[in-house]
Amino acid sequence: MGFIASYVIFHSLNTINDVRLSNLFLGLSLTVSLGGLAAGIIGWVRWLMPAHETVQDRHALAASDEDLEIATQVIMAGLEETGIARRSLLKRTLGLALGLFALPAVLLLRDLGPLPRKTLATTLWGPNTLLFNEAGFPVKLGDLEIGSFTTVLPTKPDDPRMTEEELGKAAVLLIRLEPGTNKPAPGRENWAFQDHVAYSKICTHLGCPIQLYQKQAHKLLCPCHQSTFEVPNACKVVFGPAGRPLPQLPITVNANGEFVATAGFDRPVGPSYWERG
Repeated sequence: MGFIASYVIFHSLNTINDVRLSNLFLGLSLTVSLGGLAAGIIGWVRWLMPAHETVQDRHALAASDEDLEIATQVIMAGLEETGIARRSLLKRTLGLALGLFALPAVLLLRDLGPLPRKTLATTLWGPNTLLFNEAGFPVKLGDLEIGSFTTVLPTKPDDPRMTEEELGKAAVLLIRLEPGTNKPAPGRENWAFQDHVAYSKICTHLGCPIQLYQKQAHKLLCPCHQSTFEVPNACKVVFGPAGRPLPQLPITVNANGEFVATAGFDRPVGPSYWERG
């Protein structure tokens, strides 16, 4: 309880002195608690539990039913001699003392930060979201030559919503393939526009940004661990440790000739995590 009180009192660590006092009182409270618990256990063992010296000869590993019955009786007798069954006050105080040590852990775990909930599975992409290049201008039809690509974002780079966390999920590669090379996956026939396809830039292995595009082979290469994705074939993995294709962003062109997303990603981007199937 002293640990919890110290944690609450010195929660605002604005100066070095605050940190020093917080560490001091947290350490003292735990020291007193653990020391008191150790003293209680030592006292119980030394003055309440009987001490017997016994010698047990080696025997076959497989015990007979008679030996098992004798062992059971010895254990029950020892349990009775320890006083655990009869001394309810000691038993309850020991249980209470041990149980209280879980409370500081609850506070420390709670202070690690909010739960991610569904933030790992969502991005800033959505219907009618413009594709902005790294200079902050919407990408238009005709800006890319055949075989080229560019990195696009769902908003201007200086947008306050574009935090480092969002940037780590929302970066997309817009690629213009040679005419007739794209082979859309079933249900994705209208996800590309005039040989332009858009895929997440975040590798599904460990989240590295993909930077390399092999124009003639139509493959994306992750520079970190050489995971390779075949772009015309729904960016499926053809080499390396990545276990999932790159998520595809469905795109089209609006009346102004600007590329826009028709929806967000249909699956989480980046590497796998505990809540992802």
